[in-house]
Amino acid sequence: MNEVQYDDTGKINLNGIYNMPDPVAYFSTLSGLDYQIPQLARPLFDRIIGARRETSGEQQLRMIDLGCSYGVNAALLKHGLSMADLFRLYDEGAGREDLLDRDRTVFDAPADPCLEIVGLDTAEQAVGYAVAAGALDAGIAANLERRDPTPDEAALVEGADLVISTGCFGYATDVSLRRLLEASGDSRPWMAHFVLRMFAFDEAREMLAGHGYVTEKVDGLHPQRRFASDDERIHVLDNLARLGIDPTGAEAEGWYVAELYVARPQEDERSLALDRIVGVH
Repeated sequence: MNEVQYDDTGKINLNGIYNMPDPVAYFSTLSGLDYQIPQLARPLFDRIIGARRETSGEQQLRMIDLGCSYGVNAALLKHGLSMADLFRLYDEGAGREDLLDRDRTVFDAPADPCLEIVGLDTAEQAVGYAVAAGALDAGIAANLERRDPTPDEAALVEGADLVISTGCFGYATDVSLRRLLEASGDSRPWMAHFVLRMFAFDEAREMLAGHGYVTEKVDGLHPQRRFASDDERIHVLDNLARLGIDPTGAEAEGWYVAELYVARPQEDERSLALDRIVGVH
């Protein structure tokens, strides 16, 4: 890549692919980096969704996908696609309108019609595409680090049962989670966030505890994507060293690595142990 730029965290700046009129550049770029965290997260999210339905006694479930981009998690969880399917669907450009016509058919008969997914992202074009294609049931293009949701946006969050993310935490912080929690009303949504190890979840854990939540970290490391360059690898390993995190067997192998944090209201945490949900300790 020419004139490679890095953000404040040391990650290569890929902003150019995140807010395009269609997802082709996004998927073609991330395919080359072996982007896989949504696929690895899927079975864990499926178990958490099942447990949330069990506790509520309702099949209908509203989920907020924080950092939804083009509706990747929705494509997997609601529509039954895989990352391989998505990489194949968007391996070349066909024009936005032609892609939308095809995608409306792809997403016309969801595998889980009782799962309502509201996507939230700062990338307006990405959210708009996912909603127009039918991958997302609704979308919010907003930066909740900077402002409260509008009344219309809050109405889409109200009643949420679950809030998830697969890598945006660190850019979205406890500030966004608090605003989502406040907008959800009385539904007390569970939260499940895959967090890159170079970002601490401590402030979010403290904020959630103040709202009567218990946050637990699930054992296991989950590769997100390969480093895009040697410089990016050096930046990330330097950041981890400053945090006292040993990258051996993880980031040192050339991957961003995430951990799963699950936060639930105290009463739910006491009545249903997390290891029974996710199947690991």
